[in-house]
Amino acid sequence: MTVLLNIVPRGKVGKAGLQGVCAAAVESYTPFLGPRYGQEPVVHRGLSAGAVLIEWPATAARHTRRKVTRWASATFPGVGDELLRSSGFFGHPMEMRTPVGGSYVALAGNRQEIFAWNTVPALEAVHYGEDADYVYVSNRPLAIALAMARGDVDAVETSDDYLAEALNFGFSMSGQTPFAGVRTIPTRSAVRISGGRLEVVDGPARPPATIVPTEDPFQPGVAELEAALNSSTDRLLAALPEKTIQLRLSGGKDSRLLLGLLRNRGVKDLHAVTQGSESSEEVMVAAQLAEMTGIRHSVVRPAMSVPGSVIDSFTQSLRDGQGFFLSEALGAPYAFADPFVIGEGYASGQWPTFKGLYQRKKSIVQADLDHEWAAHNAQILTPELNESTAQTLRDWAESMPGSTPAEILYAYGRDVRASRYMQASTVVVDAYSQVFFPFADSEVTAVSDALTPYLRFSHIAMFLVMRRVWNESLAVPFARGGRFRFERDGPSEKLSGPDFDQRTATPEPRPVTVLGADRMAEVPDRSLVEEPLTASSRFLLECAAWPRLEQILNPSFVALIRRLAAMETEHEALMTLRTAKGRVHTRVNLARAILADRWLSREWLRP
Repeated sequence: MTVLLNIVPRGKVGKAGLQGVCAAAVESYTPFLGPRYGQEPVVHRGLSAGAVLIEWPATAARHTRRKVTRWASATFPGVGDELLRSSGFFGHPMEMRTPVGGSYVALAGNRQEIFAWNTVPALEAVHYGEDADYVYVSNRPLAIALAMARGDVDAVETSDDYLAEALNFGFSMSGQTPFAGVRTIPTRSAVRISGGRLEVVDGPARPPATIVPTEDPFQPGVAELEAALNSSTDRLLAALPEKTIQLRLSGGKDSRLLLGLLRNRGVKDLHAVTQGSESSEEVMVAAQLAEMTGIRHSVVRPAMSVPGSVIDSFTQSLRDGQGFFLSEALGAPYAFADPFVIGEGYASGQWPTFKGLYQRKKSIVQADLDHEWAAHNAQILTPELNESTAQTLRDWAESMPGSTPAEILYAYGRDVRASRYMQASTVVVDAYSQVFFPFADSEVTAVSDALTPYLRFSHIAMFLVMRRVWNESLAVPFARGGRFRFERDGPSEKLSGPDFDQRTATPEPRPVTVLGADRMAEVPDRSLVEEPLTASSRFLLECAAWPRLEQILNPSFVALIRRLAAMETEHEALMTLRTAKGRVHTRVNLARAILADRWLSREWLRP
């Protein structure tokens, strides 16, 4: 990907003033980009009246293209050309004559106006901000915040609203970024800038995917989904600067399908990585799949992003994420990308929309939505803040009038869980590796939208695509009793085939060597990951931000932190929480609180 920052004067400004803002943005933001960004930034002038577009390319690929008075740029290589060639004009409402697949932020315009939008799912989202002199648009909110502060890191204002939502959800539901005055566009929206004024408008509607009717009720959309996945994978391979790909292989449905797509293309320099131990069923399954394809496979214990300190690793995750909390807070101290080669592809089966995501049964009613909303909100803040964050989720759901509960739940997975939830991890990976998520692609999403809800949530569409992509993989067991939903109660006479017993068998151990098994031995604060309930609680009570956190956290959560900190052993803490679910939730909430302390310290704002 690349980073784009569009700076548009609100009125008449001196040339020197605009040049000064651009120079301050380039100088202050460039150090945050990460080791993959070795190219010099490019400043484009004269694209639209008075506006400047700064482009930080990760590779030598060209992103910004011009055709007479029209121009287009995107965060994915080659998309600028496609937008100019395929999209015709941009008007009111926005129009794209031919969809351009992929996952990217796009900016396009002419001499009078500029549009910015992102594909769905929004791994890369449009963020915007304004001050007295300029309008700013970027795929990285930190770039906007630094431009607004004229490069002065100490003048960058962070957002209390973002902190509250990140503590309860792990990300922002409302569209507030980590920075005051910088927001993310709403789902399926765009921004239009004309005459120095910014307005949020409807995004370009993508024509629905055409599904050819079939006599077999299970087949509609299967061929189209396979074709979309093939197109997405080919796009990513064509744009890969380093031909090395690291595949995060758990052996589940998602990574198994992704391995099949790469296997069919004869990708030679493919290195599968599974995190776990010799006794892990995921490791057993992944090792068997790797053996079948003949690719390299490593089993690793995750490394801290800062090898000598868990707390410094929490801080580094915020620095790499440019202010965003990692939504999976328990993974925050670990090296998320951890590439073998800087710039390699980082391949992962990230939340495929064609799997139905949160829709787990045929009939969804309002009570199911209420249950899901409660499950996704930790509610660890004061009652007032809990209500405020809960309202942002209700506001999002109500922004889709006429939708059924099932449609809202699917849209949550599509527009939120596969989008805003993923923004932090996308930024972190992008700093080190080329993001390679073929499932998070607008063409794949369009087909997913056109599938019947039953074929999505039952996993039938995914199963039949796997039959076509890599049939042999369906004879390999799934870890920990995993199954396709349509086989939950046993084999389907019409679908399961002769390999049902094999894929529902218990995985068998395979000889593996765990790399990095002794990584934590010399880490002074390793108790934060080895005894997370007690050690994290003690850290929080002693951290610099505790007086502030105590004011915004729920009194019951504060009391739990004090109680856990006073316990002599981790075992005692585990027995206090009783249920496995309660233990996991508490660990997550404590990790988010540690992230909040690190975020409030602002140490991550020092590159």
